[in-house]
Amino acid sequence: MDNDIFRKLLEKHASGQTLSPEEAVQLRQAYDQLLKEELTATVEEPSPGKDEQRGIAIRQRINQSIADRRTKRFRFDHIRRIAAVLLLGFTLLAATYWLWTAKMNNNDQLAKQEDILPGENKARLTLADGSVISLNDAQKGTIATQGGVHIEKDADDNIRYNAGGNPKVMPSAANTIATPNGGQYRVTLPDGSIAMLNAASSLSYPVQFSDKERRVKMTGEVYFEIEKMPMPGGKGNVPFFVETAEQEVQVLGTHFNINAYDNEIAIRTTLVEGSVKIKSNDGQSALLKPGQQAVLAKQLIVQQADIEQQLAWVNSDFVFRGETLETILRQVARWYDIEVEYPPHIGKMRFNGMVSRSQPLSAIVKMIQSTKKATVTVKKRRFIVTD
Repeated sequence: MDNDIFRKLLEKHASGQTLSPEEAVQLRQAYDQLLKEELTATVEEPSPGKDEQRGIAIRQRINQSIADRRTKRFRFDHIRRIAAVLLLGFTLLAATYWLWTAKMNNNDQLAKQEDILPGENKARLTLADGSVISLNDAQKGTIATQGGVHIEKDADDNIRYNAGGNPKVMPSAANTIATPNGGQYRVTLPDGSIAMLNAASSLSYPVQFSDKERRVKMTGEVYFEIEKMPMPGGKGNVPFFVETAEQEVQVLGTHFNINAYDNEIAIRTTLVEGSVKIKSNDGQSALLKPGQQAVLAKQLIVQQADIEQQLAWVNSDFVFRGETLETILRQVARWYDIEVEYPPHIGKMRFNGMVSRSQPLSAIVKMIQSTKKATVTVKKRRFIVTD
């Protein structure tokens, strides 16, 4: 296909515009050809070539530009546009990366009764008195009141805390929101900060923050957008702390993501905007700048972050760049609430690709099987990968 035509179709698709049946076929054919060429290149050229190195350099510059831009209220449309430009750059450079677009594969999906649907907004809220509310079953409007603080579920199935007048809440009163495998949820905290929980995650926080510090505890993966909260007298802002099992993150006003799943080999804290200070339980510390990531395993190291990849889940995507199958399948297992099985040698295979998290499990099946290096069998909720 002519590059100008491909560019126009790709930009139209990335912007959310509806393609005509003829345009959809053209774009699908172009993707198929790209996939075939780049899979061949991946097999024949295991190490990055000059063109791929140029592509990687472009991606790094774009990721830095994402980090430098102000991100508001989970609106990541610019990431989608940048991803489209990025893909086009890789295509023209004949890089070995490939993009799997599951949206174009509706006719090729597994039979509906055999497929597994993706996760959805689903969580349980535990109140200070120990009572539990299923948020996916709760009706819109006020779902609970604690000491004058109203907990409301809005039209988008998110919850927010509304303290009208002078709420009288015990200082120790705390709530916990928890998502299961196959769930995610967004909550507006009592101070106006926003937290979005990925699957199999939890966040505990006070019903009303003090004017000295704001402190929350989390497990799993949570993306935060922290509101500034002036201290009494207007001298500075009340600091915000996020605790995990292995570290503490101190912030003022910023946007960042923390991945702290127990079955991951490291805790990853990725900064989009502002500044955060990381302090591990054994005394290691680091100060992050926008576009950087702190990785805590045995040592705490700071490195440049792949913002698009790390925040892909917030933008309803999976983005894989040289990730091992075992790493990918941990994400897949949490989001689709399935069990995964694979031999160790297959788990070391590396993949590049992009799949919408709104697609059923068959999209992941096709991504893996398109490499011709592995076969996937789905039996009920068991995802089995073999040679």
